[in-house]
Amino acid sequence: MKIAYLLECYDVVFRQTMTSSISKETIFEVLKPLENSSFRIFEIEIQNEDVEKSIKLNKTIHSLHPEIQPLELKSILHFEEYLDYIPKLKAIIKFTGKTIYIAKHINNSNIFYVCEKCDINEIPARERNLLYTNEVLKNGNLTIKRAIKEKVFKCRSNVKIQHFIQKTQQALECQLHQLIKVIAPKNKKELYDYSSNYNKIDSYKCQFYHLEKLLIFLESEYAEYLDDKLMVPYRTILKDEVELTEKMQWVRNSLLSMVMDKELLQLLFDPIIKLNNFHLKDKISYYQYNYAKNYVLELANCLATYSTDFTQLDWCNWLMMMRVNTFQCFDFITAQLKKEFLNCVSEIEKLDLLFEYLKIYNQFKTTQVASYQENLPDIQFQVYTWLEEEIEFLSRKKELTQLIENRTELIGNNNKIHLDFSVSQLACIVDLMMKAGIIKNTNRKEVLQIIAEVVKTDMTESISVDSLRSKCYNIETSTSEAVAKKIELMLELAKG
Repeated sequence: MKIAYLLECYDVVFRQTMTSSISKETIFEVLKPLENSSFRIFEIEIQNEDVEKSIKLNKTIHSLHPEIQPLELKSILHFEEYLDYIPKLKAIIKFTGKTIYIAKHINNSNIFYVCEKCDINEIPARERNLLYTNEVLKNGNLTIKRAIKEKVFKCRSNVKIQHFIQKTQQALECQLHQLIKVIAPKNKKELYDYSSNYNKIDSYKCQFYHLEKLLIFLESEYAEYLDDKLMVPYRTILKDEVELTEKMQWVRNSLLSMVMDKELLQLLFDPIIKLNNFHLKDKISYYQYNYAKNYVLELANCLATYSTDFTQLDWCNWLMMMRVNTFQCFDFITAQLKKEFLNCVSEIEKLDLLFEYLKIYNQFKTTQVASYQENLPDIQFQVYTWLEEEIEFLSRKKELTQLIENRTELIGNNNKIHLDFSVSQLACIVDLMMKAGIIKNTNRKEVLQIIAEVVKTDMTESISVDSLRSKCYNIETSTSEAVAKKIELMLELAKG
């Protein structure tokens, strides 16, 4: 089966609906073969045991309407259970005299259906338009599903399958957003509620319904190939809504009843609020939806198991396990760790604690696959990097402090070399020794700094490095002569 464009039938129906260009012949051509399945269906509610005042007609709908699911019809020979209601039914329903069937509601014993045979030509024109749209797209979906399966079967690699499935997924999303703009619903539920006027909006809703069924088909058959950045079908969200709403309400009440830091409470609520405040104008991706759904379930399980035993650090670890990687979460976790470090009595103890947490978070394991914010670094990486930076800073600080202490101790040492030189003469002799190559160091400033730290004179206990350096560049004649005499004395002593 070869189809140039999978969603061609949807484009045709959309144009027909917009321009009201569906001919009567086209509609009858599609609906006439379904004559045997054509019924008017009356939903009857049993209100009390008094037969005269016990029933109410809820609504009337055709069996080919998109809202109708296949019913288990019961023959006229088997409706004795409802025999007492027949007179009352005749009073509230204008039967045509055609065959009647009875169908029980699957779940509600107080509701049953009366199904009366109905010819296609008896259906009002506007209603036939909707039934035509539903039938064309229902058959179109079968054709599209077969075409998708054939195409996937012929693909020779997973890469090609993924490309095809994601291309189809994008086309479906584009069509769905186009229909949402035209329908302009106020809420999600309104997308699936049909009016009794059978207008164009109802036809657009029918198109939306069948497009979503195709998207759900992709979701169930080819989940591993889907683009998780594309939208989740609203029907999938509605299907989970009851369970999630109950869970979210229970989680909310549990958290609010606990004595908890305000900032932590806000962090825990943030993913829940995002899911709860989802509107039709927003686009929620598979990635966001699956994360938020899993987050609510995990938080509910955590609160049920450890309701009062969790410390602030335990919550930090839970947030890391759930990979809540916002900057607010990072700030909160690091703030809690800083409080732990404040209890350390020494830098060594603080370093030991930092290394301990570094090891803990380096080996931290989580079953959560996705991070909360897709475009931000993983929270484990953020905290681990911060701990490394803290260790680096503290280590450097410790080394620098130790160096300063050693130098201070050296400077404060009274056992300096006492020379019979003035500062000027000392500067002169250092200059001569460097020029003669006796002192091999080439950095004059470093040499003078060492000399200043280990030497004292008769007049100066602590020699200034700046003073020593300035005198090296401004050696007076009297200073040179005094130094020369000292050198001559040393030479005489050397001769013996």
